[in-house]
Amino acid sequence: MKYKVLIATMIAVVMVFSVFAMVPLSSGSQANSPALSGPSAAGFNDSIHTHFKNNYGAKLMYNSTTGMVMGKYLTADFNSSTGVFSNVTYNLTSTVLISKMYSNGTSIKGISSPILRFSTNSRTAYRIGNMFIMMNSTSFYVLHNNPTLESNMMVNGNLTLVVPSTANISYSISNNTQVSISANNSLNAQANSNVFGNANMADHVMVNFNNTINAGRQMIVIDNNGTIAMLFIHNGNFKITNNTITISSNTSPGPVLVNMVAPPGLQKISNNSMVLSNIIHGRISSEIALNLVNGTIANSTINYNSSTHFVYTGKSSSTTSFDINSTVNHHTIVAVFIGNNVTKNTGHAYVKFDGRIATYVSMSTLVNETSSTHAYYSYTNTSSGMYVFMYVPHFSNHTMVVSNTPFHNTDYTEYYIGGGIIAVLAIIGVAAYAIKKRK
Repeated sequence: MKYKVLIATMIAVVMVFSVFAMVPLSSGSQANSPALSGPSAAGFNDSIHTHFKNNYGAKLMYNSTTGMVMGKYLTADFNSSTGVFSNVTYNLTSTVLISKMYSNGTSIKGISSPILRFSTNSRTAYRIGNMFIMMNSTSFYVLHNNPTLESNMMVNGNLTLVVPSTANISYSISNNTQVSISANNSLNAQANSNVFGNANMADHVMVNFNNTINAGRQMIVIDNNGTIAMLFIHNGNFKITNNTITISSNTSPGPVLVNMVAPPGLQKISNNSMVLSNIIHGRISSEIALNLVNGTIANSTINYNSSTHFVYTGKSSSTTSFDINSTVNHHTIVAVFIGNNVTKNTGHAYVKFDGRIATYVSMSTLVNETSSTHAYYSYTNTSSGMYVFMYVPHFSNHTMVVSNTPFHNTDYTEYYIGGGIIAVLAIIGVAAYAIKKRK
């Protein structure tokens, strides 16, 4: 009799372990997988020249005779004699964002670029991989041929940008000093990066090894018929006259740094005015854009408020994963643009927040949400990908998983409850069997 009881108990234990073995791997295992791109990706220990020629984004062409700069995402004309850029175009929408761009000023003291092998004694125009670079004693330009059309300008004096007459210009000046401080800390972190340890400050900031842009305290928005570009200004002031933007450094000596970016999710979408308004008013604090470029995930991050730390961590065939945390413990909204070539756009997005399925709401509801306990999301379909917005109710360390197919209703709590019920029933069955045999 004792043996039969022992055998029945062992069967019950096996059943319990079998149930727990059914629990799927946590999405956190996916979140801990390494990013598929960026300067920390394994596989290159060669010089920066080799890296940017072969591994960084889409190849850019430059004809030094005609001055044509041309790539998949970027087209521009450059006059090597005058240093003037003309017709800077975002090719994904075939839209001119800047009609003319040029600078003048005084020499930038102490600037050098040993990694990029430039001399500041004369104007130098050069192409490395997906970057077009122009540098002289007063200015340093880097134009990236990537889906966000990132451009970085460092000028000791005045930077002038003339936009098309069809474009509208708006701006935002934030009084949140945390933004500016965090942005400066980020720049210092780039300068001290151990990825290319022998790069100086200018190299890191202008080439942007970590693919992250921090908005700082001043932002200018250029909207040309639904194609959006943003200018982020560090250490400078600006003036807008008609369709001309003049940006000047506010310390002497000390150059102004301007980042320009065209967020892919904002291009030619029906609700971009709503999204822009919420970016300008601080409700959307950070966004990540993912696109597949030359078989590699191009991951670009824009921190509108640098207190939010939003990181892409990995993907599967149908999902993309992210980590979120912040130094400021209050609710915010983060955004993700996922290109059609990253995961198939099925027309629908589904989100898990900290392993639980988040609730879908309309965009107008999302931007007015104030809950400190519940996570919500919304999304917009675009011709080139899915734009997903996540309401984060409070801050600790969070995970976010975006899927193009519905999640199975397999919340871990349900698994454990189901497993517990089966285990209890099994134990009751064993006890009943033992009692019956004893009788």
